Amino acid sequence: MNQLYRLGKHALAVYQSLKIKLMLHRRCQILLIEDELEEIEYFRRLLSKAKSPSFKQGFETIVAQSLEKGLQELARNNIDVIFLDLMLTDSRGIKTLSVILEAAPSLPIIVYTILDEAAAVKALELGAIGYLHKTEIDTNLLVYAIRSAIERKQHLNNLNQQQKEQQKAEVEQLEAFSTSAGTNANLSSSESLRESKPDIFAELVQNYSEIMDLSLEEQAYKVEHNISEKLSALARQLGFMQATPKDVIEIHTTVIKEKTNHSRKYQAYAKEARLTILQLMGYLTAYYRKYFIGLNQINLDKNRLDLEAD
Repeated sequence: MNQLYRLGKHALAVYQSLKIKLMLHRRCQILLIEDELEEIEYFRRLLSKAKSPSFKQGFETIVAQSLEKGLQELARNNIDVIFLDLMLTDSRGIKTLSVILEAAPSLPIIVYTILDEAAAVKALELGAIGYLHKTEIDTNLLVYAIRSAIERKQHLNNLNQQQKEQQKAEVEQLEAFSTSAGTNANLSSSESLRESKPDIFAELVQNYSEIMDLSLEEQAYKVEHNISEKLSALARQLGFMQATPKDVIEIHTTVIKEKTNHSRKYQAYAKEARLTILQLMGYLTAYYRKYFIGLNQINLDKNRLDLEAD
């Protein structure tokens, strides 16, 4: 599996390099989301002067003068780079960037604004790939920013894909382990929780999803949410329902697929997920250990009483 993973990484890297070459041999499509006419004309003038071997076919600038129109243009066109003003008529500040990031998570976004450096730092932390101050750019800087943003974003997309493949491999290993290890005959059933009790399964998935969010929040903001206690409580619920390792993995993979498919925080979720499922498995094992110890003790006491009665 490790060899296949390495080959997959190499193939993906080759594909990404070819993708860059193909893109640079056609017109680079730029979406400028800006509501000031003077700024739009200035931006176009700068690009009209651009001479770069990286963009032999030049640039095409698609303009949207509001956030709403920007979203419409994203849906209609094959955009390569987004230049985004944070202060628009229908949206202002960092929330403008959040909306665009949600709509186009795989595209490079360069914040193009007159706001101060504090706003730039916040934008970069949120997920923008670059920042340009409107009063400090020229043609060369603009072209460099476009090329750099495309390459950096494709590199990040490459890393994200590798991590997704790694996460998939880890889940497959967990599934193989749970199948080969088997489960105790007293606890196993012909149907999984997903099949036999779909409503309860959905509730367990929701609980696990909330724990994942809280765990990520703990790491990001250094707050305390008693994750261990919450996982222990979830393990007790699973134990009461006679859940198997297969059930735990189904809950885990359901949550991870949902979060990684629709979230820009994929890397953080993938990293946290590895620890969380191990903790949950550990608590469930501890629950069953106590269960069997208690059951054995009851049987011993019963046998002793039977002997005394005889």
